[in-house]
Amino acid sequence: MKSSDSQLKSRGKITSEDYLQQYSNHTQIELLEMLKSKEAYKRTIAVKILSEKYDLNDDLIRLFLHTLKQEKKLYTKIELCDALSKGDVQSAKIMVEYLGQIGNNQHTVLPTNGFNKKSYPLPRDIIARTLAHMKDDILPVLMDVLKTNNIPTIREVIDAIGFICFYNKIHSNTQIIDALFLCLRNNYNDNIIRWKLVRAFESFNDINITKTLMEIEQNDSQLFIRNEAKRSLKIINNRIKSKNDLSRE
Repeated sequence: MKSSDSQLKSRGKITSEDYLQQYSNHTQIELLEMLKSKEAYKRTIAVKILSEKYDLNDDLIRLFLHTLKQEKKLYTKIELCDALSKGDVQSAKIMVEYLGQIGNNQHTVLPTNGFNKKSYPLPRDIIARTLAHMKDDILPVLMDVLKTNNIPTIREVIDAIGFICFYNKIHSNTQIIDALFLCLRNNYNDNIIRWKLVRAFESFNDINITKTLMEIEQNDSQLFIRNEAKRSLKIINNRIKSKNDLSRE
């Protein structure tokens, strides 16, 4: 059954452009006050207008992140993520502090069902997902997270790195590959990190990546990770084959 406008509004959806026009001349102070509204669609409007009219400075980024951490309504959360994804490298430096801290959709154990599509899965962590849709110039910021000892944060940032590299066709960046290998060595006993790195490896056409995946496919203690290595190898091989076929045409 199709949701009514009132139901959609209660979930934070802006159901008419009229609503935006009604609040478009509000001052920044008025819009910031609207972020506290009990009506979800008004919070969505406030986020949208603030992100379009004002610079995404550190204070506004932190405010959006704090709001996102508390927000319960779907469409308001989506608008907050869209606003945050417009940020720059400085924004990403703030956002990584929130990796693994919002929601409870993150993997804490290995899943039982594999991801069998040819695409790269969208990160489940809401901040990793938002970072994944930002420009690839944030990759050094994400790589710095790999050097920390914060296991929950590392688990989520791997998804963002893999996603960005996959869809921006960054298939042979030595610095990124070396950072992922170092992360694997330092955290090999963490099943979630090992699995996510095996998945991220599918983004790269690198002989050492291929060798590592072949070894993991044959020897890893976890069947699920062995299967993930097999999938990554297939994706790499198909991508290289496609590239070679095009070059021969």
